[in-house]
Amino acid sequence: MALCSRDNRSPTFDVCDASPTVLHHREGGVVSPSIIYHEEDLKDDKEALLGSYHASKSYGSINEGSGDPPEEARTYRSRFWILIVFTLMNLVLSVEWAMFGPISESMQAAFPGWDATIVTLTINGGIIAYIVAFIPVCWAVQHFGLRACLLSTFGLATAGTALRCITSTTPAFTILCQVCGVAVGLAAPMMLAGPAMIANEWFPVQERTTAMAVMLGSHQFGGIASYLEPLIVRQPGPGFPNVAIQHDVMRLTYIGAGLAAILLVAALVYFPSKPPSPPSVTSCQERFTILPALKVLIKNKKFILILVSYGIFAGPPLVWLTVIDYSLLPLGFHQEKAMWVGVSALMVSSLLPVVVGRLNDLLRGHTKTLLLVLMMTTTVFFFWFLLLSYGVLPVTDWQVYVTAVGSLSFSLSTLPLFMEMAIDLVYPSPELLVTAVMIAADNVTGMVFLFLFHIPDSLHLWTTYTLTLCSSITIVPLVAVSFPTTRMTIDTD
Repeated sequence: MALCSRDNRSPTFDVCDASPTVLHHREGGVVSPSIIYHEEDLKDDKEALLGSYHASKSYGSINEGSGDPPEEARTYRSRFWILIVFTLMNLVLSVEWAMFGPISESMQAAFPGWDATIVTLTINGGIIAYIVAFIPVCWAVQHFGLRACLLSTFGLATAGTALRCITSTTPAFTILCQVCGVAVGLAAPMMLAGPAMIANEWFPVQERTTAMAVMLGSHQFGGIASYLEPLIVRQPGPGFPNVAIQHDVMRLTYIGAGLAAILLVAALVYFPSKPPSPPSVTSCQERFTILPALKVLIKNKKFILILVSYGIFAGPPLVWLTVIDYSLLPLGFHQEKAMWVGVSALMVSSLLPVVVGRLNDLLRGHTKTLLLVLMMTTTVFFFWFLLLSYGVLPVTDWQVYVTAVGSLSFSLSTLPLFMEMAIDLVYPSPELLVTAVMIAADNVTGMVFLFLFHIPDSLHLWTTYTLTLCSSITIVPLVAVSFPTTRMTIDTD
């Protein structure tokens, strides 16, 4: 199903692959048949698809139904406050989600039964909660607004992290950690899918991908803090009794809960749903409502291709980052040494997406080429790590650092590009929904990846060839397919 708007503000959109009627538009002096729709669907489906979302989302003097052109796009300095508050909370929740992986040896010594199964189950609880919650959260944002949903998310995150502070006695502590993992997972749809929506609502087109990359990159940057946890939580050894390690872990939970509470207060002070005036043309365009938009996504074959490719490519590396200690231990990297590998990987992987996002903003129209280059580079690094893991190459510290940092950094730097391509492809589907569906895909593959840790394998060598396979097989289908850039074309024209 597809549609176009008849007024002079709303564009026509490519939303399905059935036989279309083709409209030509001019791009760089060349007429190209890239905007398509079904005339027979227009009359019956437009009202049902667009619903009332943007009817209530007026920007100042914009009249959504009048056909009048919108007021001149404006930006506000307050967008940087929005960016900072959201980014910091995303960082904190990243730490809370992956808290126990980097201190797995300490957890196993201080809390009975905390082996790899419990650690991965805690992480997987958040992933499953995300998958369950992402569609209801997208619906809630359209019906209750960004501010109400974001404050609810921040409140849920604060309550969840506070639960872990209650006791260090097992099994109560273990149960509360599982509950906290679910709470963080329920908060994740807003925090992980929200960047695309916030970037669209607050930032102009020349800053949009960069802002999204900063917010997405903060999730990786939070991993840096999690891998610095061994500076607070001591590694088991002579002179470090288990009760002392328990105290270290509880101190860590207090820090996380305190930071979440501070950011909740900051959002209460100022975090509106949108600025007074839109930053770009497409930010004030009408969007599909949730259920019809889901039908549009399902019917778009190119979107399904991007969705599957992204899920397989990005999901396993994202969760491997939280349990990389298990892959580094057979290479002679214990908890304190592995910490610096994780910190290095996260430092680069949180900054590189911002660089890539900025490069994409400057070189608009070359997103696919840039994405393929990054995917091929990722595969090379994972294959190099595979050779080290199986003893084909002699293990040296510098090679472990280079391969782990390179593979994770280049794989995670593709996230803003995948999101930008997907949003452009199914525009005007809501950015929040598109991003949420994409992240659901990497959550599904990441969940499967983590469940494989339940298979007895002390060395966990299967992780290395799984990562190499996932990064390589996803390149081929993307090479032969072209993707439209509807939203970017509207904004730049």
